[in-house]
Amino acid sequence: MVRAFLILGLCLLAGCNSGTSHLPNPLSLPGQAVATGLENAAYNARRARLARYVQHHHAQIIEEFAAGNGPRISTVMALADVPYHRRPQLLNRLREDIALYQTDAEVLVVALMVHGA
Repeated sequence: MVRAFLILGLCLLAGCNSGTSHLPNPLSLPGQAVATGLENAAYNARRARLARYVQHHHAQIIEEFAAGNGPRISTVMALADVPYHRRPQLLNRLREDIALYQTDAEVLVVALMVHGA
């Protein structure tokens, strides 16, 4: 029985090398799981804040898209964490598909989150 645990332990430690491998280091998996959980929680919180804001100000946001600028556009871009250098291009793309976003606020939230950092 002890021999089986020893062999199993050696097999697990064999994956702990510094070379390139498609298998992750088993000792780092708990840390990666925690990091992934924290990243997911941060993303979900950011998306929820954006969704609440878009639902509350949807009509005004659409009006500002049609006009080409406005304070709510800056707010939704910031809430979605869209990088500054990509905001003008994203605004143009959103304006092109404004009919889609007029009918469904959730589609707008998804589009903004996809382009966020």
